[in-house]
Amino acid sequence: MWPLSTQARIAITQSHAMTARVTVYSPTTGVHPDLPISGGQVTVDAKSQVRRTATLQADPSFWPARPSDLLAPFGSEAAIEYGIVLPSGTIEWVPLGMFSLETTSRQRPVSASADVTVDLVDRSSRVAEDRFDAPVQTVAGATVVAEIRRLIQATLGTGVPVTDLTGSTQIAALLEIDRNRWPDGIEKLADAIGAETFFDVLGMGVIRPQPTLADPPVWTITTGDSDSNLLTAKDTLTRKEVYNRAIASGQRSDGTLPVYAAVSDTDPNSPTLYGGPFGRKPRFYSSPLLTTVAQCTTTATALLERVRGLGVQIAMEQLVNPALDAGDVITAIQDGVATTHIIDSCSVPLTPDGTQGLGTRSNDMPPPEQ
Repeated sequence: MWPLSTQARIAITQSHAMTARVTVYSPTTGVHPDLPISGGQVTVDAKSQVRRTATLQADPSFWPARPSDLLAPFGSEAAIEYGIVLPSGTIEWVPLGMFSLETTSRQRPVSASADVTVDLVDRSSRVAEDRFDAPVQTVAGATVVAEIRRLIQATLGTGVPVTDLTGSTQIAALLEIDRNRWPDGIEKLADAIGAETFFDVLGMGVIRPQPTLADPPVWTITTGDSDSNLLTAKDTLTRKEVYNRAIASGQRSDGTLPVYAAVSDTDPNSPTLYGGPFGRKPRFYSSPLLTTVAQCTTTATALLERVRGLGVQIAMEQLVNPALDAGDVITAIQDGVATTHIIDSCSVPLTPDGTQGLGTRSNDMPPPEQ
């Protein structure tokens, strides 16, 4: 969660004004602050390779007539920010991401109300597009973190920082990357140290440990009292995509058995306890980067954290907190019952009349209807 001042945290739980700011960076015409927009939305999805996407509506006069024009999707980037108007009248800006322009469209014939629609994607899309001409291998003796950073900066340049929050010094085993830089290289390398890689709200690369439900909550949403900020909640209980055992193994081509490790949900209070009423449902993962049992254990543990908390899914609609992000842990208080959730997806509208959607998962059962 992006850090907010005390005044901003109070303001977003009450009636307040907001604004949005878009700065476009054109490779041909430079920086263009305050692009006028009439609407739009930023969406974050931790399950998607391209974690951050956005849509903007701009005035028809901004339709690009040439490839070098501002909103032509041929190299321009846009920084989107959400502004919380504080009681003093000052604006606290919250960054929502740095995006590449992907598609620009309009309706014909053009009318005064026919806005130009711009679809945007975060920088991971540019990295994924940069496929290799032929298979390549990781650099011998390099760490996993160094290889992830090298693969990203080979596309975006060293001016785009890649921050490591894992502290891992694990040396990367030899990996042949077919052609797809992101799924076959970066994601597999991150999995090998139980991490995830994405671009944050400032457009910087981040390598961090897989978030878990055990992380401290950063926000509370409530219903049923004067401070309520939860508008609706849809509860779903499902076995789909739910696993209670993760098995990670290496890959060998010399005829010997690969190393492996299995990690199970052994919490007796968990609804997905392995071997309990839920049953036994393993998820398998293999990679040539896993060469020791310890590495397999690290990867299996992170994989289990991604898939074991999916049995209770809650789609929430709340008053907008633009600082929330995928991977944040929150507390939901419904009818006086507190449950812990991790955010898998969220949206931030760029208009004052919008509400925020949150897709979460939890191991806590939703409270009964009062």
